[in-house]
Amino acid sequence: MKSVSPVYLHSIKDMNDLTGHSWHMEGLKVLIKKPEHTKPHFAHPFRTDSYWVLLVMDDCLTIQLNGEEHVVKENDLLIIPPHMVRQSDGATNTCNAACVAFTPDFLLDTGLSQRHIDLFEFLLNSRSTHLHLAADDASRFMTLILLLQEKNLSQDQHPFSADVVRHFFNVFQFELAGLYHKYSNQKKTVHDHKEEILWKFLGLLSKHIKTERSLLFYANRLYVTPKYLTQTVKKITGKTAGKYIDDLVIVEAKNLLRDPSLSIAQVADLLYFSDQFFFSKFFKRYTGITPSDYRKSV
Repeated sequence: MKSVSPVYLHSIKDMNDLTGHSWHMEGLKVLIKKPEHTKPHFAHPFRTDSYWVLLVMDDCLTIQLNGEEHVVKENDLLIIPPHMVRQSDGATNTCNAACVAFTPDFLLDTGLSQRHIDLFEFLLNSRSTHLHLAADDASRFMTLILLLQEKNLSQDQHPFSADVVRHFFNVFQFELAGLYHKYSNQKKTVHDHKEEILWKFLGLLSKHIKTERSLLFYANRLYVTPKYLTQTVKKITGKTAGKYIDDLVIVEAKNLLRDPSLSIAQVADLLYFSDQFFFSKFFKRYTGITPSDYRKSV
């Protein structure tokens, strides 16, 4: 009887072990593979909690995704969603490539994909996306990735380092969306039924999150049961619909708390909490700190 290799789980934090670097943002890592670098091996099947955006500039690398082999060649871009089973013996010795890895939570925290859900619906695919870029587009995108890596390295310290990284990542997101829409031949993304529900759910969240935190509200808008909505979202993303709601409320709260002109009571009111006490209790339960302490830290 043929033995089946176990599927390991690697978190994005495991990338620190590959690079020896520390980063400003725990949910964002940028790896650069140059010909002179020893290639990291992922010979065993594994899942990870992050998106991977792979760009190859020279030569090629081979990776298996859910058992299907992908050869990523010069000027190829491969977008891999979280939780796909990956396996690779690495890249050729002469390969020059980059991998930008980011978690769904980090993506959510930037807020950009929520505000422009139509531009970023390709990130909701449960399948990978493989594009071949023109050489000049690939070169410009690699330049941006190198800048993103530089800004995310923790030795570049100043009071606004985290904000700089967020803004660079937003630029990266727009460039990635631009390349996707340019090289996918402008075809509308074809979602299966579950992906369509996820896409519509996130669209509703972006419109109603300040006023509606009930799972039932979103399920009713999508004509499904709360249980089905939760199971569908979790199957594709690994996170429940309720967790998405709570996380996005925290994102909105953090954005408002960064505005010094707003009192905490006003923030609570803008997010439709009954009073400041319940808002503070909610915020601390999900972040571990009070709104006042968060405001002092930013």
